[in-house]
This record gives sequence, C-alpha cells and structure tokens, in this order.
Amino acid sequence: MMLVTLDHAGIGTGLGADLPAVSLELDEGAPVAIPVEGDEQPLFVSMLLGGRLRADTGRVLLDGADDLDALRARTALVDTPWVAEPTGGVPLRTVLMEELSFAGLDSSRQAVAEALRRAGLTEYGPLPNRALPAAERIRLFSELAVRRPGVSMIIVTSPERHGASASDWYAPLSAIAERGIIVAIVTDVATAGTLLSLGARTPRSLDNSTGS
Repeated sequence: MMLVTLDHAGIGTGLGADLPAVSLELDEGAPVAIPVEGDEQPLFVSMLLGGRLRADTGRVLLDGADDLDALRARTALVDTPWVAEPTGGVPLRTVLMEELSFAGLDSSRQAVAEALRRAGLTEYGPLPNRALPAAERIRLFSELAVRRPGVSMIIVTSPERHGASASDWYAPLSAIAERGIIVAIVTDVATAGTLLSLGARTPRSLDNSTGS
C-alpha cells in the first residue's frame, strides 16, 4: 500500500508564504477531495504531492521516507495548470499521441485512432483539445495518466475550472480509485463539498483522525 504524507509542508515562509504549511496523508480508497483556495495554491499542493517541488518547510514523504525521485516516478499530474496542461489549440490526437508515448505505448496514427474510438471521441481527434467537453477531458486525461509505467497515484488539479459539475466527472475518477490507484482531487472548497456528497473522502489528518 502506498502512503503519501505532507507533514507541515509549505512553500515560502511567514505571512508571505506562497503555500502555508499543509499536513495530510493519502492512501488507497475512494478519491480524496483536497480543498484549496487561491489561484496558485492548488498548483503548489499538486506539485508537492507529486514530488515535483521540494517543500521549503516541513516534509513530503512516500511510505515514511523522504524520496522525491521515487514519489515522482509513482505519481502523475493530470491537467495541472502551467505544468501538465496541454496547450488549448493543440489537436486532441496530438495530445493523445504524446501521452501514449509517455506511457511507452504504441503512439502511431493507427494507435491514436483506435484509442479515440475506444474512448468514443473520434470526432474530437482533429479538433483543438480545448473543444473536448470537461467531463470527457478529465476522464480521458486521467485514464491516460494511469497507463504510465509505475504510476500508483494521480493528482487531478482544479478540474472545476473547465465548468462541468463534479457529478459529471466524479464517476470515472472513482472507477480508477477502485483499481487500487490513489486519486487526489485538488479543488476549491465548494467543489470539494460536492465531491464528498458523491462519495469522496477528505484527506486523513496526521493525528490519525479519519475523513468522511
């Protein structure tokens, strides 16, 4: 079982900290809704959870060890703004080709066409990826992320920004979690509340209390 811990992890210090200290634990089970407010804080939380950024304060641990290389190898950021978000004007089939290549899979034109067909998104292939409906975008990019070798956790960042209700895209994330993948959804407070009503959990706190 994989356990990811933010132990009073923060970016910056004092009143001007970009991310005040955060303490939580994530493990397998239902998707975890992590409520974060602000324009940049969801990005910082996501990057800490994925081992893409070293905390200025506190610790980020994988199974109790400070090993950011291993954490990066076992996590995937999904549609994270400025970091893992495809440029909106790039055709969806090009994005899919790159994702299949990242996963070490066949990324030929035929493989891309087949992947689009299986996802029921053939008509969106030549279109800019921003044309993809929000719920389908989250489903597709999350499924592509878990196909990367060694990935045991995905971090979906600010999915609410695409405009769809959480009830439109929660089900495929829940299905991924049922396969033993940790699913962390870093979102705003209102969306986190909706996710909890759909069956998501709150993060486990470090004092061993449990979330919903």
